Amino acid sequence: MSGFNLAELMPFYLDETDEHIAGLNDALLRLEQDPADARALQEAFRMFHSIKGASVVMGFDPVNRLTHHLESLFEQLRSKKRQLGRPDLELTFRCLDTLRDFHRDLRAHGQSPTDLSALTAEVEAAVRGAPAPPATAAIATEPPPIVPAPVSVPISAPASPPPAACFDESGRVTVTVVFESNLPLADMKARLVLNRLSSRARVISTDPPVEKLDEVDPLSRFTVVLAADAAADELRALADVEGVAEIRVQSAEQSRAPKPELEPQPEPGAVEPATSDAAAPDESPAPAAAPEAPAPAAAAHHSRKPRVAETIRVDSDRLDHLMNLAGELVITRARFVAIARGLEELFRGSGAQAELPRVREAREQVKALAEAIHGLGRVSDGLQKGVLDTRMVPIGPLFERFRRVIRDLSVSSGKEVNLKIGGEKTELDKRMIDELSDPLIHMVRNAVDHGLEPPAEREAAGKPRGGTVTLQASHRGNSVVITVSDDGRGIDCERIRKKIVSKGLVDEGPARELSDRDLVAYIWHPGLSTAETITEISGRGVGMDIVKARIENLSGAVDVRSVLGQGTTFTIRLPLTLAIMSSLLVRIYDETYAIPLDHIDEIVEIRPEQVYRVQGRPAIEIRKRIVALTSLGDVFRWGGRPHPASPNGHAGPTPETNGAGHPDDSHSKRIVVVVQNGETTIGLLVDELIGMQEVVLKSLEKNFRSISGLSGASILGNGRVSLILDLDTVIDMVGR
Repeated sequence: MSGFNLAELMPFYLDETDEHIAGLNDALLRLEQDPADARALQEAFRMFHSIKGASVVMGFDPVNRLTHHLESLFEQLRSKKRQLGRPDLELTFRCLDTLRDFHRDLRAHGQSPTDLSALTAEVEAAVRGAPAPPATAAIATEPPPIVPAPVSVPISAPASPPPAACFDESGRVTVTVVFESNLPLADMKARLVLNRLSSRARVISTDPPVEKLDEVDPLSRFTVVLAADAAADELRALADVEGVAEIRVQSAEQSRAPKPELEPQPEPGAVEPATSDAAAPDESPAPAAAPEAPAPAAAAHHSRKPRVAETIRVDSDRLDHLMNLAGELVITRARFVAIARGLEELFRGSGAQAELPRVREAREQVKALAEAIHGLGRVSDGLQKGVLDTRMVPIGPLFERFRRVIRDLSVSSGKEVNLKIGGEKTELDKRMIDELSDPLIHMVRNAVDHGLEPPAEREAAGKPRGGTVTLQASHRGNSVVITVSDDGRGIDCERIRKKIVSKGLVDEGPARELSDRDLVAYIWHPGLSTAETITEISGRGVGMDIVKARIENLSGAVDVRSVLGQGTTFTIRLPLTLAIMSSLLVRIYDETYAIPLDHIDEIVEIRPEQVYRVQGRPAIEIRKRIVALTSLGDVFRWGGRPHPASPNGHAGPTPETNGAGHPDDSHSKRIVVVVQNGETTIGLLVDELIGMQEVVLKSLEKNFRSISGLSGASILGNGRVSLILDLDTVIDMVGR
């Protein structure tokens, strides 16, 4: 196993740790309700133990030390040696938040500046029953600047740097360990030795170099050159791990090579003494590696921190389905090859006498080709759906995170808040779920801070003391709809009216004519907040415009409905995936456009006498409902010309428009695609219906530039580019 590399384990370690942290949050919320819940105590103990064991393998000593003490704390709780109180609960919640931040940095940057030492000291003091170190002690005096110790892969350990005295460069020490013969995983043992030594001294160089440990087979010895003032016995004890047969510690001559400069760093905390369980293979403390500095080139190599690869867990049945489809694809390919050979042989010869049988054979081959193409289409459709299914994950885990968010908001605001969750099995593209977290958090925070009233005010209004925030997800056609609602005070439209006038957004006269729906839409305006006071949660007038932008970047739309005194509901509408979209292809003028199917209500044909003028604009009546009629000429300034032939085959301008972008009342039937965005419906005039097709969405912003009203583009089977309409924006533009 000489090719073993810790970097390969990083994604799995992060995924597993994220799951454990989410599970720990859930267990702590249950313990907050019932501190004697034995099952929750056991689950928390087990998950802390799992994180501890995984951190040892990866060499993350700060995580190992913190979770070791948390494990000890919960061992006392489950063995009834102590009772869970509010201080222990709050301390554990803070530990989980810090661990989450630490691992989030690892995933994003391959390293983390998060310091766990202060929390480790607090938990250790709690385990011993001693008073926790005062939080202000660390800032009583101005500390020297801290240079975060990066986590390098494959060494990958956020370092716990030794005291500044250990960086005394008056001399160097060489530590050489000789491994037992045929020692399995000797490269991991070498990294463990390096990690332990780096907790007491600065690493100058190693032999063999760390990045080449995997290539040395067998690895019989490992040498580390250190800058340290530590005693030889102390270094020997650190290097003494299982599998080491001999340890040599000796002084080395001062190297003339330029030394990489490192700023002195304060000690984050004392190294935990060895415990009785340290000998266990999955639990032995493994101090983290300090930034290795064998040479400038190596330092440059480690400074480039690649983003940790994302992983996703896929049900094995879905992978089996993909494997079967891949097999069918191979069979279909073989059939195409056979048909191509048959056609080649068929037309290879010539001669008048053979023409008639050759034509009959050609017809049979063409028929077989059509069948093969049909089979290929069936397999490719299944393969496409199967690949999309592998990216789909339930939204439930995302919703469950908000139990902790609601708990923290309830404590900080002094309000009683209940969380209701529905539709947690609704599946959505994993990347979209990752991007949804921040917008949803902002909406939930606003619901608690702006929406819900204090308990006394709710009672005075005849409501229950506890307010309710609801998270709901559901499928609607090819879209997922997520709602965030509360039963609070609702949005005061008169307050918004005063705000927009005072900020100069709208003059007082026009502001009086705005409807409640128009006024509510101003909450998306940057810098506008109706909060009377600024709190830690919200009220600074930032965020809602960013929330809307983030959702629109996901090809989604967000709408808000509010009833004064009853509550507010935010509705987010998203496509199932960002990759492929079911669309209706239409011709408008001389170009092909794709209209997302989930926005289409129906397709109708109208005659000129069915077009009315409502407030000077064309409209039609469909089943006693007035629908505004529009063309793309009303929305875009493109200088385009109508197609020279009408849909009915007449020459001349397209009959849908009269040159000004409005319907002309002088010709026969028109085709109207009735589209909606959940709240507003319009009729879009088109020249021709081409048909339904799955289109692969390509970004306009990355390949050209962002254009309002277009969500992207796709390449059709004939090689032409089809623009994909962003109907939410188009409908908004028509309304303006």
